[in-house]
Amino acid sequence: MVSALLKQVSFFNGLSNVELNKVLAIAGVKKYTAGQMVFAKEDLGNQFFVVKSGRIKIFTSVGPEKKKTFAFLKKGDFFGEMSLLGGKTRSASAQAAENSELFVIPKKNFKKLILENPDFTLKLLHTLVERLNKCNKDVESMLFHNILGRLADAILELSKDKHSKPVKMAINQNELAQYLGTTRVPVCRAISTLKRSGVIDYRRGELIILNSARLHSIAGKTN
Repeated sequence: MVSALLKQVSFFNGLSNVELNKVLAIAGVKKYTAGQMVFAKEDLGNQFFVVKSGRIKIFTSVGPEKKKTFAFLKKGDFFGEMSLLGGKTRSASAQAAENSELFVIPKKNFKKLILENPDFTLKLLHTLVERLNKCNKDVESMLFHNILGRLADAILELSKDKHSKPVKMAINQNELAQYLGTTRVPVCRAISTLKRSGVIDYRRGELIILNSARLHSIAGKTN
């Protein structure tokens, strides 16, 4: 049943069957192929999205050539709420990083869901606070950390849901550069430094963490 599927999505986990049925009544499902735009920055915002499956990249352009990736969202994550809560247009762009399916809730139904479901609203607020803290950390990292520390921190953040031993993830240098809000050249140099130090291995778009403790140290984190 679709309600059982909704319960598997962390954002809806904890809602009662009655509340889930309310969500089902107002939510549609839409498929996106890898590379397809969900929406672009400055588009009018009239929908709220929850990732059913796949991976969504949230990003913005920095000047004519640079892009800054804010996050890669996976199953259970939501996006698109900012323009519905306050602004009229999208503050960033969203693109399918791989084939994805999204729950789509129209603006008027989203507002109704907030007013009638306290648990839903609390989860929304909790996630918004987490995202604000991450933005603050990103600004601090850009101000006080060198490219090596920022890259180490990004690798740890992007690989936190990976459970293989050793930890592996598929990501290319352009994606890493966009995540750091910089260009490919300094990222390539930083990757080479980490490889020479035996901290990571990187080949053909696959990054492998060889020394997690050292990577945490470079990122300025406790393991």
